[in-house]
Amino acid sequence: MKEQKQKVITAIVRTDTHIPYEDKKTVAVINKYMADHRFDYWIHLGDLGDFNEISRYNDDLPRLKKEKTKQTFEKMNKYLDEQQKIIRKNNPHAKFILLEGNHEARLETFMDKHPEMEGLLEAKENLHLDDRGIKWVRSWTRGDLFKLGKAAFMHGLFLSKYHAEKTVTAFDCNIYYGNNHDVMEMPKVAMGDNKTKVGKSLGCECNYNQAYLKGNPTKWQQAFTIFQFFENGMYTEHTIRIFNHKFIDQYGKIYQI
Repeated sequence: MKEQKQKVITAIVRTDTHIPYEDKKTVAVINKYMADHRFDYWIHLGDLGDFNEISRYNDDLPRLKKEKTKQTFEKMNKYLDEQQKIIRKNNPHAKFILLEGNHEARLETFMDKHPEMEGLLEAKENLHLDDRGIKWVRSWTRGDLFKLGKAAFMHGLFLSKYHAEKTVTAFDCNIYYGNNHDVMEMPKVAMGDNKTKVGKSLGCECNYNQAYLKGNPTKWQQAFTIFQFFENGMYTEHTIRIFNHKFIDQYGKIYQI
């Protein structure tokens, strides 16, 4: 009997870039891999931008806020230009999803304190997401999830060392997220075959040596993730760790800068 060919939907998931504090070589090596493959979805789980300039730590620096925020948006737009160019070269019909992280939510917090800035600092408008055809998911301020097959995606709520367990318990579904900058997975036991649910954080692509860390150790892990979905929504997931801007993909190929 001839085996019936099934359509496979493939997504690349990236998270926590923290522009302008991204690790540029890490971004470049992921892009290199991305250019070699065809994707149906590009998903970013939030904190694409850092926006440290409008955080509460810089309340006394109004000039910094205006100029630095403009520069951050410019760099974020450049990043999105590059992502879309790479992805659409192999699949012009690919869908793009960008989740709001807590660092993008800094913009909303700042506008709440300074209502005269409303209409000037919104992430969706400054990143031209409608024009780009990118779906904006208000993950942080509204708790919205993006769902694809039997997987759900969010920015991430919990920060303790048990965050994966807390996330899968709270949402009671297969759920993937960022925010913690580490790779951690925890299943939730359920009755029945193939019923186990998983919560997993998917790392980051920001620079390890952030100034505010003051040289202290962290649990951060650079990574990105590939999802391959059956037509019924079940899927295989590959989280690919990056070490010194170098990794081995799920097919055994080495990528490096």
